[in-house]
Amino acid sequence: MDYKPVTSKNVYSEIIPFGTLNPSFNGYNRINGSTLKFTVAQRNPNNGRPFSNLYTSFGIPVATFEVDGWDLVWGSSALQDMDHTPSIAIVEIPKNTYGEMIDGRTIKLSLPDITGGTIDCYSSYYADYDASSDPSVEAERFGHPSILNQSITPGVDTPSTNVSFLFSDTIALPNNGGSWADGYTTSSPPAGYADSTTFFSFTPNGIKQGANASGANIDYPVGICYLDKGFIVLTSSALTSSIAWSASTATGCLPADTGCTGTTAIYSAITQDFFSPADADLTFYSFEKQWVLDVLCTADPNEFFITKNPTAAELNPIVTPQGEYDLSSINKPVYVTAIALYDDNGDMIAIAKPDKPIAKEATNSAYFNLKFRF
Repeated sequence: MDYKPVTSKNVYSEIIPFGTLNPSFNGYNRINGSTLKFTVAQRNPNNGRPFSNLYTSFGIPVATFEVDGWDLVWGSSALQDMDHTPSIAIVEIPKNTYGEMIDGRTIKLSLPDITGGTIDCYSSYYADYDASSDPSVEAERFGHPSILNQSITPGVDTPSTNVSFLFSDTIALPNNGGSWADGYTTSSPPAGYADSTTFFSFTPNGIKQGANASGANIDYPVGICYLDKGFIVLTSSALTSSIAWSASTATGCLPADTGCTGTTAIYSAITQDFFSPADADLTFYSFEKQWVLDVLCTADPNEFFITKNPTAAELNPIVTPQGEYDLSSINKPVYVTAIALYDDNGDMIAIAKPDKPIAKEATNSAYFNLKFRF
């Protein structure tokens, strides 16, 4: 069999939204109820539970010598309070609810408040780029190295550190004024995606950690979002002590909670607990990166007008010595019903079939642009 080389080929990536919350476009998703689970971990390794090792897993200091080193580097930063946190609450985001990475600008986590109502937390960054994760040095402590170190401007297609931070007006308003909720929406894709608006753009508007990340008058995060791992870690004791854990499946609560009455479970025993959909809710935008192989196949004039299809015999074309029908002898087109790609060994690696037969005249060219997604 003779094979015709492809005309051209090109490999590139595409950002594909992942989520169906908004019917106008894909990308946003919302989870709650038993899908949104919480587990508490303690720093003390002698607490009788196997979850103290999660401090190390999330890059949070676990021992005195680590706290000393933490203070030397982060003592005047917005992360300084994390070395005083005796326990953390881990929020699990199931893998099948988000794509390759959650966009770190778009997270809203609502939790039940022990005084009634909800505590709303929003994700934000320490560096003002329209990226899907925080490119700052603060985020590097918990995530991948910043793409800024590679002299590349972060964007949605270059998702930097894989981390963002969580803030809440209930704990502390932004030092630069306004609210952490300013600019939040699920009615449009974030900046950097197709059909996006200026929402979630840190330049010049949108959610952003406003103050300097060192020195006085800084904004303190209440949690860390691990955007490609599917976890949010609530690190602020001011936040975790304000959550109405008594409303969870284990009816657990902090000992200091005034609303903790008639319960047998405690906060430190919370493992894979969840709240009712009315009490806790998580919304975010996520995407996945697909690799695309574009292959252009060209059928030139005087090519592919010979057929073995026995139905061509009724047209009385010339029959070649090989017993094939020459449709150019009667000015009839051939109809392409499949295009196969072969490797250098002659093995078929892909086949494309159009939704209907495509006519190809002997005197004309025909072009087939094949697109494969991986």
